Amino acid sequence: MRSSKLNRTNPNIFSSADLPLPTLPFDVISEILARLPVKSLLQFRCVSKSWKSLISDPVFVKKHLYLSTTRRLLCVSYNPSFRFILNSYSLQSVFPDTNYSITRFQFPFGVISKRYSHYIVGSCDGILCVANYRFPPDFKHVVVLWNPSIRKFKELPPFENPTDLDRRIITYGLGYDHVSHDYKLLVLYNSFLKGVIAKVYTLKADSWRTIKRFPSDFGRLADYGRGIYVSGTINWMIRQCWIVSFDLVTESYQKILPPRQQTEPKYLGLSVLRDWLCIISYNDVWVMKEYGILDSWTKLFNVTHLLDPPSSFFRLTNVLYIFQDDQVLLVFKNPWDRVLLIVYDFKNDTSKVSFLLKDISEVYVESLISP
Repeated sequence: MRSSKLNRTNPNIFSSADLPLPTLPFDVISEILARLPVKSLLQFRCVSKSWKSLISDPVFVKKHLYLSTTRRLLCVSYNPSFRFILNSYSLQSVFPDTNYSITRFQFPFGVISKRYSHYIVGSCDGILCVANYRFPPDFKHVVVLWNPSIRKFKELPPFENPTDLDRRIITYGLGYDHVSHDYKLLVLYNSFLKGVIAKVYTLKADSWRTIKRFPSDFGRLADYGRGIYVSGTINWMIRQCWIVSFDLVTESYQKILPPRQQTEPKYLGLSVLRDWLCIISYNDVWVMKEYGILDSWTKLFNVTHLLDPPSSFFRLTNVLYIFQDDQVLLVFKNPWDRVLLIVYDFKNDTSKVSFLLKDISEVYVESLISP
C-alpha cells in the first residue's frame, strides 16, 4: 500500500489521489459487463487478458444475451452497384422527435449477385440468416449466418438439390433447439416428383440432412414467405387457412388453426410479439397467448381507423415489435413498396407516424453469439 500524504492546505485531510485504488471482485465485474452493449464489450476486450477471456466465454455470452435490452431496427437496401446494404437504427429512433444514428453494414461475403437479390430469412439471438431470392440454375445458391454486431459470418455448405427442383419457391426458418443447445435452419422446397422436401442445417455439425417429408395433406409448397420462430418452433401460414408448425426439438410437424372468431379465413401473414405467435388478418391483429392452445387466440386491436384517408393505398403488412408500455410498431406498405412506420398505443388508441422508408426487414437483438 502506498503511504498516504497529508493535504497541504489542510494537514488533517488526506488527498484522494494518495488512497489505494479501489478494486471490485471479478464476479461483480462480470455482472456489470453482462449489462453493457456489444460495441462497448468489443472495445473492453483490450483492457486485459482476463476481460478478453471473460467476454469470449460461452457462459458469459449466453448470460449477456439473456440480459440484453438493445434492440435494433434493420432496413435493407441496395446501392447502384447492387451491393447489399443493411442499415441498423436504434429502436427508440422510431419515436418522432428522437435523435438517432445509423449503423451501416455491407454484405460481407464473397459471392455478390448483380442479377438476383438477397433477403433476410429471419433472425435468432442476434444471428441473421441471409439467402438468395429465388435462385436460377446458373447461379450459385448462398445461405449465410451473420451477426452484424460482432461482424462475424459463416457461409453454409450447399445443400443437395434434386434435378426437378421448382426454383421459384423456397422458404427458410431459423431457430434455436433448447435441448441440443444448437441453432437450426429449416429449408422447404418443391420437387415436382417428390413433393415438398425438408432439410435441416445444424450449426454444431455444420451440415445439412434430409428429415421426414412435409405432410402431403398440407398441400404443395406455395409462397409461404419466411418461417416465424416462436416458442421453439418455426411457423408458416399455409394457403391462408391454417398454420404449419415445425418443432425444432422433435423435428415434427403439426397444424395450428387460426382464431375461431374470424368470419372470413383470409390472412396476410404471421409475426411474433414478445413470445406470442401473431396473425395479421387484414386490419385485425391477433396473438396466441399460449402457444398451441386454440382458445388462447386474443384479438389485440384493429387498425382500420389509423390511415386517413383509406384510399392512401397503404395496408398493414407486419407488426414488428411491442414495447413495455404496450405501444406497438406497425408496418404499412403501398403497391410501390414504400414503407410507413406507425407507433400505435392500442390501450389508449393513439398513434404517431414515425417515418417513411423503402424497406423494413425486422427488429433484432444485439448479441455476442458467433455463427
